[in-house]
Amino acid sequence: MLNLVVTGGPKWSVQGVAEALRRTPGLSVATAAPEQALHLPAEVLVVVDPVAADAARIAQDAPEALPVLWLGEAAPAARRAPQGHLHLDAGEAQLAAAVHALAAGLHVADPAAALPRIAAGPELSEPLTPRELEVFELLAKGLANREIAQALGISSHTAKFHVAQILVKTGAATRTEAVRQGLRLGLVGL
Repeated sequence: MLNLVVTGGPKWSVQGVAEALRRTPGLSVATAAPEQALHLPAEVLVVVDPVAADAARIAQDAPEALPVLWLGEAAPAARRAPQGHLHLDAGEAQLAAAVHALAAGLHVADPAAALPRIAAGPELSEPLTPRELEVFELLAKGLANREIAQALGISSHTAKFHVAQILVKTGAATRTEAVRQGLRLGLVGL
């Protein structure tokens, strides 16, 4: 049983998300006010549309290893612990998948939501460029170099170069290892 605590802004929003998650087998869901949420045992914290002050306090006070799923506009700076960001209108299946991915140690990002990306960290030899992040997203979707080139309007040689740079910067020997590292670091979404 995976323990979740749901907290955040308007009580009706928190209750709605909690009810949606309660319908998912294998999840134990509790709700709490933002000032109490961090004192409850949880394997994943779900923060629903918090006011800016609550979001900042939660981001600062949350235990370093506690995965946090942000729903709505607020998504404080990137954390080392797994973090996710989805829109408030995310469906039950998407919420459940995000919670399970966070509990498994992955970062989660809705491509339409703006989750701050970790541009560089101790796991990267140097920051990825914006173009490399675009290539990385397509690489994570399983596209070959030629397909990446077509999607971005670049040559196959250029796509191959970007993929090689991603492998070097992530310290990966294979494309699969690079994607695994990118998911762990929050550089690519599910």
